[in-house]
Amino acid sequence: MSDISTEQIAVLTRLHPADLADQLQRIEEPESAVLALKSMPEDLAAATLAELDPEVLKEFSPLLSEEELAGLLEHLPHSDSTDIVGELPEERQQEVLDELPVDVASPLRTLLQYPEDSAGGIMSDQYTILDGEGTIGDALDRLRDPQIQDQSISYLYVTEKSDRLVGVVSFRDLVLTNRHVSLSKVTNRDIARLHVLDDQEEIARKFEHYHYLALPVVDAEEQLVGVVEANDALIIAQEEATEDMQLMVGVSGEERALTPWHKAIAKRLPWLYVNLMTAFAAAMVVALYEETIAKWTVLAVFLPIIAGQGGNAGMQTLTVIIRDLALGELSSGDGKKALFKEICLGVANGLAIGIAVGVIGFLWKGSMILGLIVGTAMVLTQLTAALAGVMIPLTLKTLKIDPALASSIFLTTFTDIGGFFFFLWLATYALERA
Repeated sequence: MSDISTEQIAVLTRLHPADLADQLQRIEEPESAVLALKSMPEDLAAATLAELDPEVLKEFSPLLSEEELAGLLEHLPHSDSTDIVGELPEERQQEVLDELPVDVASPLRTLLQYPEDSAGGIMSDQYTILDGEGTIGDALDRLRDPQIQDQSISYLYVTEKSDRLVGVVSFRDLVLTNRHVSLSKVTNRDIARLHVLDDQEEIARKFEHYHYLALPVVDAEEQLVGVVEANDALIIAQEEATEDMQLMVGVSGEERALTPWHKAIAKRLPWLYVNLMTAFAAAMVVALYEETIAKWTVLAVFLPIIAGQGGNAGMQTLTVIIRDLALGELSSGDGKKALFKEICLGVANGLAIGIAVGVIGFLWKGSMILGLIVGTAMVLTQLTAALAGVMIPLTLKTLKIDPALASSIFLTTFTDIGGFFFFLWLATYALERA
């Protein structure tokens, strides 16, 4: 193992934790990176640990003892500590929690009970609450309490009776209203909220819709249990976009550029096998018309053109539909409207491209029949692409499967099979009538 010099560590410690994490996870030997981490001040090392990619964290954490991990976690907000502990094997989670003081371990155990991709698993427990049964003066005195100086004050949440969330109050109203007025008089009770089991997509949708800096999280009894802030929602949106983009092509939503190859292949290879099977399905369609291709060899020139244009058009439709489903802009009742629009586009695009390809085919090979066959097949393929681009994600959504899950693989299967069939069937029909 090549150790990092004292001079290099001195340079690293001057970096922002996010930049420092980038540097450490590029070190080839995890042992050297962890040794450098241990040589830094605990607060900086802890902040850096929280910035590491999950895959890298899984490599670093076994090189840190339970005592060392616990020592670092004490310097972090509970939400960050929960994310780190959640990446550990279950038996080791308990060992690390046992090393922490009770006042730190207890909130972590509470946060760990929620799924990591839910509002409960993402939320922070650092927020400010005011007693809805008190006065403006009571609220101002509460804000001066040194014990809440580390809590988020993006919004001031008002609760009543066992921490039940009733609304939010603005700083402006607190400052400009007489101290003796009841806080309930200036409380805004029309407030958006998240529930602890809301998934990441729902969280991203609500932030995109309301544009708040934070959203409160409540449990089944409407008790305030946490808050999700806008910066967390931004990370969620990035993760969801990354996951959808990768799943569309059969890549794990968790894979990154620095993910070890032996882990990446386990996620990619199964979908490549699926793609191989669908490719053979398309090849079988071509095989049915071997005699036609043997008699009219120029057909082989146009096969990739038909399939390629169909696949590209289908991906345009697929991308729009999956994006709107992910953002909640397309509900189940809107499916017919989306399908009608895409059919119209498919016919229009098919006619425009089909005429162009047909003319090229005629001018290139001097055959009017060939140009007509190519143009007609292109129209039908574009229509197939439009139908598949809408129906595949909507069907997966109905079956409660992520619409992005390898949708492009299924799409190209339909467009390839449809394109090859229409083109070769029309050519066969023309030859039989010649």
